[in-house]
This record gives sequence, structure tokens and C-alpha cells, in this order.
Amino acid sequence: GFLAGSAVKCLVGVLVDERMQTSVEGVYAAGDCAEAFDPITGKTIVSAIQPNAVDQGYVAGMNMAGGAARLAGVTQINVLDTLGLISTSFGQWDGVPGGDHAELVDEDNFRYLRLEFDGDRLVGTNSLGMTEHVGVMRGLVERGVPLGDWKGRLIQDPTRLMEAYLAAALLHRATAADEAAFTGVIEAHYRRCDAIVGRVLDAADPDTLVMVLSD
Repeated sequence: GFLAGSAVKCLVGVLVDERMQTSVEGVYAAGDCAEAFDPITGKTIVSAIQPNAVDQGYVAGMNMAGGAARLAGVTQINVLDTLGLISTSFGQWDGVPGGDHAELVDEDNFRYLRLEFDGDRLVGTNSLGMTEHVGVMRGLVERGVPLGDWKGRLIQDPTRLMEAYLAAALLHRATAADEAAFTGVIEAHYRRCDAIVGRVLDAADPDTLVMVLSD
């Protein structure tokens, strides 16, 4: 490329630090050309997708203007829209050696979800036709929060991502007793929601429906 023979160091892309600065002081790179650190794999990667480009461009721009912005790292992300069918991938979506995984397959409705674990941390996800928890999947992968008992719950039911995020990501500093109490509240809430839905489906007339929905 045009940087061959220059002092700007390149591997797959232009190597940058957490300030998006290259090996040459005062020279910055961002977006598809930049190769930045991925804390999930512990390696530098080129992640050529819009969300990472926006984050990198912001940090590079702030530092070029005299600021002190830093980017914790980039994550492998892939989002595709194929004739209206959305697929997403985050992190190490192919899994890690010896890691566990959870999988949900709904062929009739073109829905698929797979979660990859390293110990009790979510390190990668693949989804097809399931956009409900895209932000939560990315957040759990990027933060590397220990899931504890929630790993087992997700293996049993991979769709409980929001509950896992609330219990693990937001309360990972709480005591075990606090977390158990909070988890109990969440589970009680979802049991009540399930019961209400069941009663709505069993309702025989509009008056019963109104009564159930107003409970």
C-alpha cells in the first residue's frame, strides 16, 4: 500500500493504540483501515463495520483536537440484512476450545440463536431473525462480565439474555445475598407475566380480557 516504507506500522491494517494514534506521533487512523486491540481475543483486529468506525473516528477526532479520549478496544461485529432477515454476530462467534455453548433453533420461523462461553463469560454470539436482544448480546460480550449461575440458566434458555444482563452486568459488584434477592424479584416478575399471558389466552369474553389486563 501507499504506507509501504513509511514509519507507520501496518499488519493487516494500520496499527493504532487506544488513542487511535499510529506508530507515528500525531498521525491517527480510524475505521476500515485501522487495526486495533480486541480485549476479547487479546489480539489486534480489523473490524470493518460502521459501529466500530464511529467509535474510532470519535476518539481519533477528539485526540487530534487536543483531547484525551481513549477506546477500550474493538469487537468483532457483523450485522447483515438479507431480504429482511437480520443476522448478527459478536465477539468469538465460533467459540473457544473447551468452551460451552447454548443453542436455540426454530426452523419454521427462521430463527436461530447460539451463545458461546469461556468459563462463565459470554465471549461470542450468533443470531438469525432475533433482534430483541442485540444490544444486550454486544454488551455482555464486550464487558466480559462473569455470569455465575446465569450461565447455566442461559444454557437452558438462551433467550433470557436481558435477565442475565441485569443480574450480572449491573449487579456484579453486589453481594451474593443482594444478587439472589434481585434475581428472585426478576423471576417472580416473569412468572407473573407468564401467568397473565396464560389467563389472557384462556379468556372467554371481552369483559374477562379487560379484567385480566387490568390486574
